Amino acid sequence: MTGDQMAEKRFHKKGFTSFLTAFSFLIMSITGIILYIVPQGRIAYWTDWKILGLTKTDWGNIHLVSVFLFLGAAIYHIYLNWKALMNYLIDRVKKGINMKSELTIAVIVTLFFTLSGLYLIPPLGYLVDLNKYIKKSWVKSKEYEPPFGHAEELSLKVFAKKMKIDLNPAMEELKGKGIVVENEMDSLQKIARRNKTNAMNLYVIMKKFEHKEIETGIVYTPELVEEKFAGTGVGRKTLTQVCEENNIDLNLAKKKLSEKGISTKEGETMKEIASRYDKLPMDILKIILVENYKP
Repeated sequence: MTGDQMAEKRFHKKGFTSFLTAFSFLIMSITGIILYIVPQGRIAYWTDWKILGLTKTDWGNIHLVSVFLFLGAAIYHIYLNWKALMNYLIDRVKKGINMKSELTIAVIVTLFFTLSGLYLIPPLGYLVDLNKYIKKSWVKSKEYEPPFGHAEELSLKVFAKKMKIDLNPAMEELKGKGIVVENEMDSLQKIARRNKTNAMNLYVIMKKFEHKEIETGIVYTPELVEEKFAGTGVGRKTLTQVCEENNIDLNLAKKKLSEKGISTKEGETMKEIASRYDKLPMDILKIILVENYKP
């Protein structure tokens, strides 16, 4: 074998590192874009959201490992070029930094992007607003919202009990719709995936057997509000939605909030209202429901 052939077959570490950096950056960028447009976690898990056959969790996992691959490739690249890099830096220090304006502008741009993400400074802050809009757009109807967080992880039996669903007729209804339930202690997610559907559709089928309690003359305390509404997603709902779902007079609710110096805007979520006053959504609900409540 000639010297030229040996040189041709020799493994080029720098070339390998360049390819590795480029490929990991490409994967990291693609998964980052996908994660920008995915629905909120509760929606994604409840509806078993997928794109290109991969779930939100799958895309998140790929993004995570691609970031580490990119960092590893970058560190290895620095290692291979350490002498050249150090010689360059030493030379720059000796001669003085002649690119002061470039350095200053680079620092300013980096700080601007960082602070824009932190404080939602326009125009880059609009990217965060667009992200929120895209995530909300996945919710086509109220069924897309789970009744509480991680509902799909509960077993069918526990979910039915929590939602006050009569389990026996509900299971018969599922069977009639072609849904096979091998074990009532299997999670909604497991049952749904086995039947090539999602937890949301299972709930839609069973919902007719849900017994709604009619509450009359209830006197709320802060503890009772926590007990009843914790984990029900109050923060992501608008004030109007909360009032409609719980038979609360909207005008009276706004009046109580106004008396505490809290104003509301049309279409605002409870979380957005609360954040403006450095409070929690549950605090806003307590002001509305608990007589003479002091946050």
